[in-house]
Amino acid sequence: MIDLTALKYFAAAYETGTFSQSARVNNVSQPTVSAAIQRLEDRLDTALFTRSKSGLTPTPLATRLYHDVVESVGHLSGLEARLRNTPQTRLRLHVAPDMMVGRIAPALQGLRRRDPTLVFTFCDTAEEADIAYLSEDCMPKGQAFIALEDEAFMIALHRLHPLARRNALTLADLTDQQIIHRPYCPRADRMDLGVLPTAPAAEVTNDAQLLDLVAAGLGIAFVPRGHGAGRDDLILLPLADADAGIRRTGLAHRKTDFATRIARDLAAVIAPQHRA
Repeated sequence: MIDLTALKYFAAAYETGTFSQSARVNNVSQPTVSAAIQRLEDRLDTALFTRSKSGLTPTPLATRLYHDVVESVGHLSGLEARLRNTPQTRLRLHVAPDMMVGRIAPALQGLRRRDPTLVFTFCDTAEEADIAYLSEDCMPKGQAFIALEDEAFMIALHRLHPLARRNALTLADLTDQQIIHRPYCPRADRMDLGVLPTAPAAEVTNDAQLLDLVAAGLGIAFVPRGHGAGRDDLILLPLADADAGIRRTGLAHRKTDFATRIARDLAAVIAPQHRA
């Protein structure tokens, strides 16, 4: 029988990309994680990861195993807490409207698996949250920040847009285009470039809406590079003759021991996914 603890360490290693991060989020030593996963590989008679200085690369079997067991591991990990009626701990989260919650959802799942007492409550503002997923420029005063990624802005178009076949766009290409406005992100639409229409085709309240409207052909938009992940209905192209801008994203958190610990655990999982 495969050991549940080994599967917990395996799932965390798969999510974080290193044995050391798996050990940290499970509060054990790295040799403990390495030995457990080695025993798991011996039982399966095959390698689950390719090891390198840059981290772990899952094998196809590891990917199959992860998707097969991650839900069960989470359920069984919380069994004792449920049976004991352990009090729940509420974690207040804020995801900024220009961030995609799907990019941190696996990390939240992993965090909940490792601490089944956690309950996530989403807040409207970063100021009222314990942890906020946002751009560094938008973090509340007095909070700490863990940087995750620097993202260049690109131009999102419908995949059948006449400009979508280009390798890059120029300012002249944008002159007659309809833009979808993101009023919650100062300067993100780059109106200061002087070539975009002053009257937008639409105004949205978050980037999930924005991407769907671009995919429907309503207009174009300046979006962070990572927004194109998993979207086959959009094309993202760079701007060749002007600076479209860069944003630094990460986790802002209160300086309490609780928020600091959770933010570090989340960052350990999210950062490798952002680099992928």
